[in-house]
Amino acid sequence: MTSIEIDDFNGPTEPVSRMVPIELVRAACDSPLDYIAVLHRYLDGGLTGLSAAEQRLFLQLVRETLARGGDRVRITVRSLSEKTGFSKDTVMRAIKRLSSPEVDLVNVVSSGGPHSPAHYQIRWYTFRIPLQEGGRQRSKLQVSASPSSIESRLAELKPKDREKLEFHYQSLSKEELKGIHDRIHLKCRDLGVSLSKKEIQQCVLLEVLREKMFQYIRFTYPNRNIF
Repeated sequence: MTSIEIDDFNGPTEPVSRMVPIELVRAACDSPLDYIAVLHRYLDGGLTGLSAAEQRLFLQLVRETLARGGDRVRITVRSLSEKTGFSKDTVMRAIKRLSSPEVDLVNVVSSGGPHSPAHYQIRWYTFRIPLQEGGRQRSKLQVSASPSSIESRLAELKPKDREKLEFHYQSLSKEELKGIHDRIHLKCRDLGVSLSKKEIQQCVLLEVLREKMFQYIRFTYPNRNIF
């Protein structure tokens, strides 16, 4: 058995929506400084209630809209796919969530057709998860064998590799760590599953292992299903 120091997060709370001042939005159509100010409203934590794909697509729609001097844009799914690098299915899923009642950042005025552009209206609000009080708190996670679990896979690592994993974990910035937690919670929500705090912590460690040590682990443990 080994232990790794990790940061405790209770998971994201319910997202909060705040209006971006309409005067700032109007000014952003003509002023580069105001345009940057609007983007900063979203980039500086204003869209943390969305997945990475949803954030990217919304920011692309914001860019296309402000470039046209209004709050609406006509654009095809194909064009959005080319501009964002996402597949058409990913674009459609992101639009569906952005226009859903619980998010309501995009109004689909008309859905368009196979070769005609859809008509989207931006709703100038943020959609962020409030920062939790108290910030990061350190605790020890005991990693021990338990059949058919992430815990058992982590326990298969050699001591030197567990040390490498801990090093990579400790090297994460607060933003990187929160991003991993948010991705795990969003995936759990999409799958309709609920994990304990300990299970979430193990998922975080496995994600760090995958991101930072993937090729090394594949080479070092060729006959083990670590991932």
